[in-house]
Amino acid sequence: MEEKLNAIGCPDPFSIAEFIEGTKIDWSKQKDEIETLAECLGVTKAGYLNNINAILRPFAEEDSKGTIKILSKDVAQKRLETLMTKIARPQNSTKILKSASSLTFQQKRKNAVSILMNVQESQKVINQKIKSGEITATTDAVYLPKGMSWKDKGYYFNETVHWYDICQNSIADCYYLAALCSVAFVNPFLIKNVTGLRFKYSEGIQDETPWHAIEYYVPNGTYESSNAWSHAKKTTQTIVVSEEVLVNASGYNYGASGPKEKLEGLVKGDKSKLDSCWPAVYEKAYAKFLERCTSDYPNMDGLIHYGNAEDSLKVILHTEDVETKYLSNLTTSQIWSLAGDADTKPSCASISAPKVGTEADYTNMGLYTYHVYSLLGRTTINNKQYVILRNPHGRNPIKLKNNAHVYQSSWSVANTVSANNTYRGTKDIYRLVDGNNNPQKSRGTFLMELAEFKRVFTAIERYNGATISNGSTSLTPSISIIPIPGPISPIDPNKIPKPFPEPFTPIDPNKIPKPIPRK
Repeated sequence: MEEKLNAIGCPDPFSIAEFIEGTKIDWSKQKDEIETLAECLGVTKAGYLNNINAILRPFAEEDSKGTIKILSKDVAQKRLETLMTKIARPQNSTKILKSASSLTFQQKRKNAVSILMNVQESQKVINQKIKSGEITATTDAVYLPKGMSWKDKGYYFNETVHWYDICQNSIADCYYLAALCSVAFVNPFLIKNVTGLRFKYSEGIQDETPWHAIEYYVPNGTYESSNAWSHAKKTTQTIVVSEEVLVNASGYNYGASGPKEKLEGLVKGDKSKLDSCWPAVYEKAYAKFLERCTSDYPNMDGLIHYGNAEDSLKVILHTEDVETKYLSNLTTSQIWSLAGDADTKPSCASISAPKVGTEADYTNMGLYTYHVYSLLGRTTINNKQYVILRNPHGRNPIKLKNNAHVYQSSWSVANTVSANNTYRGTKDIYRLVDGNNNPQKSRGTFLMELAEFKRVFTAIERYNGATISNGSTSLTPSISIIPIPGPISPIDPNKIPKPFPEPFTPIDPNKIPKPIPRK
């Protein structure tokens, strides 16, 4: 068995920039998206490109041997502050972002550190929010970063689970969200069916606010959840959470959001018009699971940062049947075969440290290091083989459009599954994906040449148990249906056989017995 990757996790830097600016930014209209991103962070472009992971992954430090060390919060914050000062953008630099806030570059750097480190509110402020009823906690610990609040947003499911509902933002948990997306892609009801609805009661009266009980499996290993639940390995634990999720002052999700908010900004109006909130609730429950806490306001800046897709698939699928396959040990034919299985076996694809070039080289390819993507399948276009990938950020950098090894035109992959008995049985399972003519609207999905995938990606994490029925619903009959033979020809009434008459003997009235008279 090959060793699994660890300490993988890359947040969406563009979401962090939007948090700093306090508004959505149309990155497709930026002359140089990386220059604009660096401006939002208050640093130089060169400084960002040379220190991407030190900025986006402040808690992770890599030594000369490639070993990842997780730093304490105090050490990580001091290191990040020192770095941001070192690569500071000159205060007299011309601002290039038209919708730029009035913040100075120094203030932007300070805000970037606050967001990346999630500086906690004082206990005094938290107590005031509890007293006012804004936070319903009583004795449980409350996680509340400065400038943020917990808010109920959207319905849990608008229809049901969709794989493209999941859009990562500022939490470094791509390893988990990519795994969640892959499971939802194979069979959305695997997500829906392990969620139970709960209500709280106060003095015998039911509170109408819905709570959700989500079942997570404790792997038999050294994973964070295995350590937290060391006494209960290979068991399933029920985690109950409300629909309140962490948002900033403008109302944008700090953690996972839906595609509308990610691409269009905040949607006003009835809840039905908003994104379904199940990805954010699942993410919150996962943080609570890892921390093994009782609070409905768990630490979203703790153990959920960094992990690996292999263990995440185990947690979600409730199984040990998951493996890691390093691409350097596989032929392109073997990788092609594994990509073909992704339709029925949830799979992810990870990039750890750069295999070729530097972090800046990967950025120029439109990719992220220390990042996990969902592996959704494969396709052939013009006799060229491609793997189908999805970035859990829910969008891709515009740089991806310049990647010569990524298919750039609009594309479609037909699904061969029957529409009569499966949820995913549609003509085109990627019907809502715009081609990479605009990677921002691709919902994170793209096609990469098979050979290039092997060259730049590190590993595939995949479920290797029994094939999962892709999209079968609870409406599928448990008893097999006998098909009607056909086609049936019209019936000619003249050819219908007449009934054969039975012999009839007349009754002799003299032989009918007479009734016995009463006495």
